[in-house]
Amino acid sequence: MKAIFKDNIKSYLLIFLIGIIAGLSVVLFLELPNNDLWTFSYWSSKTFGFWIFSTSLIVLLSEKRKVAIINTAMYIFIMFLMSAIYMTFCLYWKGYSPFNSLMEVSLNNIYGWLIYSLPSAIICGVLGAILWDGRKNNIHGRILCILPAIFILIEVSFLFYNVIIEHTKLFSAITDLICFILYIKFLRKNIK
Repeated sequence: MKAIFKDNIKSYLLIFLIGIIAGLSVVLFLELPNNDLWTFSYWSSKTFGFWIFSTSLIVLLSEKRKVAIINTAMYIFIMFLMSAIYMTFCLYWKGYSPFNSLMEVSLNNIYGWLIYSLPSAIICGVLGAILWDGRKNNIHGRILCILPAIFILIEVSFLFYNVIIEHTKLFSAITDLICFILYIKFLRKNIK
């Protein structure tokens, strides 16, 4: 597989920006109307397909294991941090905060934001280190590469079941299906 993400500042800044975009997408979908059929906020908080897809691509397109770990951890950390900050400020703006200013809110919540963001970043960094072996052209590497696709496919099945039976989560089902198709195309192109 061709490495796009290298061990340099330019690549790390690119991942930082991708993490910001991911965080903004979470915030955006939390604010969209949450009707029964589309259930946009479900995508932001409870659907893993897109996040597995994007994180797997970041790992598999990293030149070294160290780069994959740093990239994955930073991507997830920034995304979680942005959503935590947004949720905190939403509570403040709605009057559910004991603090009187944005400065007080910020200073009193930094620790909570880190506690919310760091565990997921560390777990994803460790998983990124394991998945990076998927770059190797052997049976072990191929199995590792296929595992994210299997998880996404299982989730797609459950989501479409919800669409058919409960008439909910259509947006999550469609985005997961698109991610599954794109990931399979990526694997077919890059694994020989």
